[in-house]
Amino acid sequence: MNSNVMQDNMNTDLQHADHSSHGSGWVVALVFLLLLGMLALFVADRLYHPEKFRIEQVEVRGQFEHVNGEQVKQVVEQSLSGNYFSASLEQLEQKIGEMAWVYAAAVRRQWPSTLVVDIEEVQPIAEWGDDQWLNASGALVKREPWTQPLPILHGPETMQEDVWLAFQEWHGMFAAHGLSLDRLELDERELWYLTLSLTALAMNRNSLTSLEEEEVVPTAEVTMIVDNSDASARIKRLIDALNSQLIAEFPGMRSIDLRYPNGFAINWISESPDNQKLTESE
Repeated sequence: MNSNVMQDNMNTDLQHADHSSHGSGWVVALVFLLLLGMLALFVADRLYHPEKFRIEQVEVRGQFEHVNGEQVKQVVEQSLSGNYFSASLEQLEQKIGEMAWVYAAAVRRQWPSTLVVDIEEVQPIAEWGDDQWLNASGALVKREPWTQPLPILHGPETMQEDVWLAFQEWHGMFAAHGLSLDRLELDERELWYLTLSLTALAMNRNSLTSLEEEEVVPTAEVTMIVDNSDASARIKRLIDALNSQLIAEFPGMRSIDLRYPNGFAINWISESPDNQKLTESE
């Protein structure tokens, strides 16, 4: 009986020792976590405190003509919240992106106290609709006040790339004959409307003998209509038919309809026997 009691006492003592060991382990782990948390708070205070690691310089980089680098710096300084580590670069990029002529902005840190701002300026290649530009990147952007003339494009926004590619192709075709494609529009019926103008030197048009050499023919505008289906082929057919006589009569034209299967029709400002024979081409 005595041996059994002694064995029970030994087991009880071991269990108490195990519980005591486990309890001590939890205490050590808890103290370690508390110390680690205090260290993290200390480091965070050192890194993110507004008065520490302050941003001392803002550099604006990029090739641009209309964006003012000093104004960009002012926007950064006015929008800056925090220090080198805590400043929100995304917020700064958004603020800079709202400036006129800024297409995109990227802000990055440069140790130890500098923010570098890379600017991509809007590069308009055409007007789109009433209040937008088609940017060189292919995106539509807000139009800014600018006096330089640009071609005017319009159509469904989902087809802006198609409209631009068509303009590039057809503009070159007409330019070879002294015609300028000033406006191109694709409507919901899939009809193309082209506005052409002519400014040609008299020395390049033998039929315009009444003008002095180097005198410029007054600009005239003609609207051309063509179906989206086989539009390029029909325009090429017209280009192939252009000659000095037809181009000389350009100022008297109102519109050219290319929706005929085998030719085109010219609508004249005033009909006359001389140009009647040019009205339809087969």
